[in-house]
Amino acid sequence: MSRLSHSRPAPARADGAGAGETVARWRAFLQFQALFWSAFFLLRLAAAGIVHPEVVWPFMGPRIVTVCVYAGATTLVHLVVSRLSAERPLLRLAAALALCAAFMAPIHAMETAFQRAFAPEWPGAEFLQFTIQFGWVFMMWAGYYYAQDLIFLYRKQTVDLARAQAAAHGAQLKMLRYQLNPHFLFNTLNAISTLVLEKRNADAEAMILRLSRFLRHTLDANPDQFSRLDEEEEIQKLYLMVEAQRFGDRLRIVCDIPDDLRDCLVPSLMIQPAIENAIKHGVGQIDGAGFVRIMVRRKGARLITTIEDNGPGPPATLGPDGVGVRNIRARLEALFGGDACFRLERRPEGGAIATIDIPVTRDSARRISKATADA
Repeated sequence: MSRLSHSRPAPARADGAGAGETVARWRAFLQFQALFWSAFFLLRLAAAGIVHPEVVWPFMGPRIVTVCVYAGATTLVHLVVSRLSAERPLLRLAAALALCAAFMAPIHAMETAFQRAFAPEWPGAEFLQFTIQFGWVFMMWAGYYYAQDLIFLYRKQTVDLARAQAAAHGAQLKMLRYQLNPHFLFNTLNAISTLVLEKRNADAEAMILRLSRFLRHTLDANPDQFSRLDEEEEIQKLYLMVEAQRFGDRLRIVCDIPDDLRDCLVPSLMIQPAIENAIKHGVGQIDGAGFVRIMVRRKGARLITTIEDNGPGPPATLGPDGVGVRNIRARLEALFGGDACFRLERRPEGGAIATIDIPVTRDSARRISKATADA
C-alpha cells in the first residue's frame, strides 16, 4: 500500500553543515569587503578632489593599489581570526584590532613611498599622524567585522537549537510509539491466547495472519508522519478484522468517512489507541452485541474524529489516563502544540465517545508545502 508521509527533515550531516556554513561566511565576508573598501576608496577620492584636485588622476593608480593592500591585509586578518572560532567574540575582536594595528607600519611605508614618487611636493605624514588620520578606518572595519561575527554566531546557535529541538521531538514521538506497540501487542496476544484456550484453533490462526499483516503496515510508519484518512482507514480495518475474529457476531463496525475528507492528513495510527479502548473497555465489557463507530466530520478549519462504543462507558469520576489515552494526548501535544485536543466522554445513550480535534490539512496542501521546502 502506498503511503504519503510527511516528517521533519533529518538534521544535515555535520561535515556538510560545516562546509555550507564556511561558504556562507566567506560569501558574506567578501561582500562586506567589497562594499567597505569601495566606500573607503570613494571617500579618499572625494577628499583628494577637494584638497588637491590637480593630482586626482595622476595619483589614481597608487590609490587603487593602496586600497587593494588595505583589503588584502584585512583578508589576512579574517583568515587568522576565523581560526579562533572556539574563542569568545570579544577575544576575536581584540585579535582583529591587534593584527590591524600591526599592518599600520608597512602600509604607512608604502603610502610614503607612493607620495614621494608621485607627489614629492606634498609634505609627508609622520607615522603617528598617519595612524591618527587612518587608524579609524581599521577600527571601523574591525567593528563591522565584530558585528558580522556576532550575527553568524547567533545564526549558528539558532540552527543548533532547532536541530536539537527536532532531535528531541523525534525521540519523544518514537518513545511514545514504542510504548504503545507493547500495549497493543499485549491486548492482541491475550485475545489469541483466549481463542486457543477455547479450542478455536482456526480462528486463532486467522487472527495471527491478520495480526502479521497489520504489524507489517504499522511497523513501517514513523511516529512523526502523517497519513491520508483513506490509508489510515485501511490500516485500522486490518486491526478491526483481528478483533472481529475474536468477537464474531458480537462486534459490529461502522466507519463513516465522507469522500470529500479522504484526502485529509492525520497523524499515523493516531486513532488506534482510541479504537482499542472502545473494544477493550466498551464491547469487551458487555455480554450482548456491541458496536464501534468511527466517524469523521469537518467543522470549519477543524477535522473532528469520533470513536463511539456502546459499552458501560467511562466512570463518572475519571481516574488517571491509561497508556493509550496518555499517548494520544502526548502525540497531539508534540505534533500540534495547543492546536489539537482529545476528549473522552460518556454517550447519552450509554457507552463512551472519544473525540480527536485537529486542524484540517489536505494532501494537496502538504505536497505543495513539501515541494516548496525542497525547492
